[in-house]
Amino acid sequence: MLITKDIKPWFSLVKTAVGICCLSFSTLALSSSSQAAEIERPSIWVKNSERAAILEKIQSEPWAKSLFDELKKRADLVAVQGNKKRRNSLEALPLIWFEDKSLPPVLPTFRHKDGGSKEQLTQVVKTLQDGVDCGVLYYLTQETKYATCGSDILFTYINALKQMKVHKDGAMNSGWMFPTDHLYEARVIGAQLPIIYDFVAPYLNSGGQVYDLASAKLTNFDFPTAQGVFGTYVWLALNKGLLDSNWPVLESSSLVHNILALDDSQQIQKFIPYYTHIDTKNQASLKKVAQHFVNKGDIWPESFQYSRHVAGFTVYLMTLLDRYDPSLKLGAKYPNIPGAFTSYYNLEYPNDESPYIGDGHRTYKIDYADLENSLLLAKLNNNKQQEEYFTTYLASSIKSGLYDRGHLHSRSYGASPYFSPLQLLWSVNKIQSKTEMDVTPPRPRTTRLEFAGMNIQRNISKKDPVKNSLMAFVAGGSYIHGHASGMDMELYGQGHVLGVDGGKGTYRTDIHENYYRLFSAHNTVISNGASASKGDWINLGINRVKSELMEPAAGDAGVSPKHSFSTSSFFDEYNLVAPAQHERTLALIKLDETKGYYLDIFRAKSNTPNQYHDYVYHNIGDKLSITSNNQGVDLVADPDRYQDSAKLQWITTGQRGYKHPGWHFFDEVKTKSRSDQQYEATFTASKLGDKNISMRALIPAGLDIEISQVKAPKAYGGSAPYNKKPLPTFLLRHQGEAWNNPYAVAYESITEGENYAIQSVERIQVNGVFKGVKVGIKLSGKSLTQYILTQENGQERYQDKKLGIDFTGRFAIVTLDHKQQPTEMYLGNGSYLLYKQHKVTANPKTNSGYLKL
Repeated sequence: MLITKDIKPWFSLVKTAVGICCLSFSTLALSSSSQAAEIERPSIWVKNSERAAILEKIQSEPWAKSLFDELKKRADLVAVQGNKKRRNSLEALPLIWFEDKSLPPVLPTFRHKDGGSKEQLTQVVKTLQDGVDCGVLYYLTQETKYATCGSDILFTYINALKQMKVHKDGAMNSGWMFPTDHLYEARVIGAQLPIIYDFVAPYLNSGGQVYDLASAKLTNFDFPTAQGVFGTYVWLALNKGLLDSNWPVLESSSLVHNILALDDSQQIQKFIPYYTHIDTKNQASLKKVAQHFVNKGDIWPESFQYSRHVAGFTVYLMTLLDRYDPSLKLGAKYPNIPGAFTSYYNLEYPNDESPYIGDGHRTYKIDYADLENSLLLAKLNNNKQQEEYFTTYLASSIKSGLYDRGHLHSRSYGASPYFSPLQLLWSVNKIQSKTEMDVTPPRPRTTRLEFAGMNIQRNISKKDPVKNSLMAFVAGGSYIHGHASGMDMELYGQGHVLGVDGGKGTYRTDIHENYYRLFSAHNTVISNGASASKGDWINLGINRVKSELMEPAAGDAGVSPKHSFSTSSFFDEYNLVAPAQHERTLALIKLDETKGYYLDIFRAKSNTPNQYHDYVYHNIGDKLSITSNNQGVDLVADPDRYQDSAKLQWITTGQRGYKHPGWHFFDEVKTKSRSDQQYEATFTASKLGDKNISMRALIPAGLDIEISQVKAPKAYGGSAPYNKKPLPTFLLRHQGEAWNNPYAVAYESITEGENYAIQSVERIQVNGVFKGVKVGIKLSGKSLTQYILTQENGQERYQDKKLGIDFTGRFAIVTLDHKQQPTEMYLGNGSYLLYKQHKVTANPKTNSGYLKL
């Protein structure tokens, strides 16, 4: 494809509301010639004064020698000599020539209709990364072939860009080589060009020449044009972003690199504050970003992969600038940002997978480069506590074989800046610790993640903890890349997340926007068939799930080794029929080191005469069987049951309307007519290992419900191969309020060959008001009975004079042996718990207590 000649004078100074400009070629031509001598290059990643120490590191440290050899091997593939070979190397790019072949070629534009292909984009990104590698090797070896490699690549891109339109008057995210996606361009193009320039500038300033594709000859480098390119990327970062999101952080590597590539030291000093502390209407400064890290342990408030990127990129830039200008002391000002890396571990399941919230993922690799940068940042700022932590963590990871410093990270040609050579350039020579750290320490029993409305509860088994431990969360909130989930829940069992969130699909697709991001893809309650969202990020705003009670409180040890509970609330404010109030009490009950179960109590009510509520639960598996008293339940095909949402309008413009609650994607719907009988719903997965794994949900009698069985779309967060299979799901519909007599479901998982501990679940009611459940248990051949009591407020009293129970409070458990003698009494929240002559009085500070008999 030929591009018609369109070389216009570089657009002159373009003033913005904050007085920042897009620098013209002519302006920078003057500054380049008059000020270049003031800046000794390289200066962005490293300085000339550091070279000897890095070479000594390569000579003395085997891991550094290994990195150097890998980097050199990679660069030697493209660092060729001779004009013919230099041309052939450049022609690997997807060049587009003008009709006038005397003009240098341009490159495709990307990520828009009729733009370049994915393969072409990969080659464009790869070539820039090759240029960075060559620049680093020139710095280290001073061999000309590496300088010409980096310089040729840089010159080819500069020539291409100067002939391409800058979409300065376009939409919010308009760019240059990426006309509609500066966010992407900033990471894969804008961030790399200045690094190459910084490394090859000494060669170019000494008269080194570059290969010109148009003339097929060597020529002098065009410094003014290059400076114009760097100035333009600064302008784009400051004027084409989205302020209240992670975008400013993702664009900041391009912003900072291009500022530091300017050859006018006064311009550098002028623009650096726009990263450190001055905001524009389109770009947030580090100071603004740091407002999300006020408290120790805070993480960036987005789904976890975006949160991790924010921490990693920000620590990188803080480290870069504290090296560049030690007087900035950014690491000292914002120590909680590198501190975030200690938080992600405490959110994980016993199998090291992560809770699935928002547009997240189930698993994340530890990025040891981020931890190396955090260590260096701590050293630069004399933060002894963080220095000791990161040193000990990295040393222990190396010793245990989890981390090998001697291998370059695999390249990525996706939307990420290229930092791999810093493994060699920045990493400290030796990581030695006087002590050894457990890199997989016990996680806290409870954790609260406020922005996501998340309460995490754990009960870790001492015997085969990955298989036998319990963990669950309740969550829901409005944040970027969050979902309109309502009050969501996931349940862990037998080494897997069994009760799963739906996850995410492919962005901008119908099923992603109208199912995965909406209520029906989550383990929640849908009220009036119309739970919905409004406002906030892309109109997916919901109220944050509030933590009403949690024992143990976040980070505390707890009063009982076997019991914990949380009560959370959610206001379904944007329900399309009438707002609804939800409350969820989730208890983790450990029986011994191999057995335990979950009790989920969900209240729902709505101020409308025809209210109804649907309890939704998804679990991975090959099949779902629904029985009652060990007999199969007759379910009748019900294809129209959840189809009303399909009739709603999906308004893609501005993402203003969705097909709430998204359950029209349910398939093979079958329903049992209304009944208050008891049900068991058993999910069986045969492909998680050598033995079947089952999760059984016991639904006690006493609440009129219609139970439905459906196949939901696959759950991206399910263990393989269930992330590619339809997801078995059941729903319980109750007509009328479900508050005084709520949903109650006990969940227990087993591996084939084991027996269920729970034998029965019965409601406890007083005058039609739910007070808890009685659970019959058989454990190691012995019978136990547990009375699990829950009330609406702490002043309510429950008495069973015949049995001898007297309880005032919100949550309690009494465990009796086969002789009806108490073995344990747990007061989760309340004033007191009495069983016959045995009494637990609450600690006045925690309103909780425990007695083992």
